[in-house]
Amino acid sequence: MQDPVLILGATGTLGGAIARRLAAAGPVIVHGHRSDNRLDAIASATSGRAVAADLADPRAVSELFAGIDRLAGMVFAVASAFPHKLAHRTSWDVFSAQIDSQLKALHLSCAAALPALRDRADGARVLVLSTEYVLGMPPIKIAPYVAAKAAMTAYARVVAQEWLALGIRVHVLAPGMVQSKLIADLPQEYLDQVAQGMPEERLTSPEDVTGIAAFLMSPEADALYGTIVPASRAGRR
Repeated sequence: MQDPVLILGATGTLGGAIARRLAAAGPVIVHGHRSDNRLDAIASATSGRAVAADLADPRAVSELFAGIDRLAGMVFAVASAFPHKLAHRTSWDVFSAQIDSQLKALHLSCAAALPALRDRADGARVLVLSTEYVLGMPPIKIAPYVAAKAAMTAYARVVAQEWLALGIRVHVLAPGMVQSKLIADLPQEYLDQVAQGMPEERLTSPEDVTGIAAFLMSPEADALYGTIVPASRAGRR
């Protein structure tokens, strides 16, 4: 029986889209918060097993992975909402919460997942969702999110080198801004300005991301380990 891929953050816009795409090729385990009513829906849509845990809680992460013996791969697509304010008007608590949801959660998840991923004859793959703003100039009012993603991305690139000898490829996917709950409180005029500043003149869609995600989770992409791969649609609307 084929081992599953664990999708952390499967109740989010991108996590859910990736879960549905990967479920077409094999079994998945979908993760979300216990309070998120979307978890059962994505489990049903993917025929996947649903698991719930706060990934910033070491005990919860330990309990989550205690019930997982083997994994073909893991996708980290976790995101949490934050107030969109200028950086100097944002309290440190907001930055800390974003760092916990990204860097801390990824670290705890990777450490706990390693026994289920390592030393597979066919290798294993970990996909970490970052943002294209770690590659270029970010827009205003998203400093906590970008700072946390930058720290998480640096961590993932180090782990990509450390885990190579264990037969695990770690990839970093950097999508453009996607219409989701994370930016639901931003004015449409602002989002239009952001879109106009992009080469493709549009926000990134989940469909722009899922094909690249599926490729990075395949053996054909193994040589790209540790590379930050951007994901936004080429061309104009």
